[in-house]
Amino acid sequence: MKIKCLTLLGIFYFCKMKIIKLEKVNSTNLYAKELLSKKLIFENTLIYTNSQSEGRGMGKNTWFSDDYKNLTFSLLLFNNFKADEHFNISIIVSLSIFDYLSLKGVLSKIKWPNDIYLKNKKLAGILIENTITGNIITNSIIGIGLNLNQDKFPQDLPNPISLKNVTNIEYNIDDEIQLLSNTIVANFEKYKFKDFNFLRDLYLSNLYKYQEKSRFKSEFQEFEGIIRGVDNYGYLLVEVADKIEKFYFKEIEFLE
Repeated sequence: MKIKCLTLLGIFYFCKMKIIKLEKVNSTNLYAKELLSKKLIFENTLIYTNSQSEGRGMGKNTWFSDDYKNLTFSLLLFNNFKADEHFNISIIVSLSIFDYLSLKGVLSKIKWPNDIYLKNKKLAGILIENTITGNIITNSIIGIGLNLNQDKFPQDLPNPISLKNVTNIEYNIDDEIQLLSNTIVANFEKYKFKDFNFLRDLYLSNLYKYQEKSRFKSEFQEFEGIIRGVDNYGYLLVEVADKIEKFYFKEIEFLE
């Protein structure tokens, strides 16, 4: 299938994508991994579903989504990034979602390491699982959950929001998955062999709480700090008591 794709700079060109639509599945990422292990899946494959019973986040986190309401999908991309450049994949995906939302007139923020926020509330989550051979990432399964049309959420979820909550528009799920996934694929094709300084600067300019005094929690304490950046390996750089400290995924959390 050849589809018109939009890049971060608003430039259209054509890309190819295979689409697998499932009525129900435990997890689109798990389904993609199973197909990949059996060599039944190929580059630029989109897997999406109307009902996901075991949506996954980073670590042991789960992703809750009402059936037939939201975007729940995975993309398989072959990218050949170096293993120590893995965070560049997250940058491209995060900025692609930012760009997709900007097309709808919605200003979002990228919350390190893998969430998209609107008005201090969580709109979307990203789970990237890479296959590494030697020092090369041969492929990436990019799982995305984005709250699209859901009006109400369980009370035990900390701070969810949907696109419909913000715009009061009911969206067509098939159309929106195609638009977002195409944007991601197009940006990978455009930027995977380019200098990432430009994209890193763009990422930082849209980073949640960047250059703001915030409260955090680590394994041992709560503290105040200021996010000063993200290094090439994905470590969050936080100024604490006039000193820059590095934190990796799950080593630090925001206190809202």
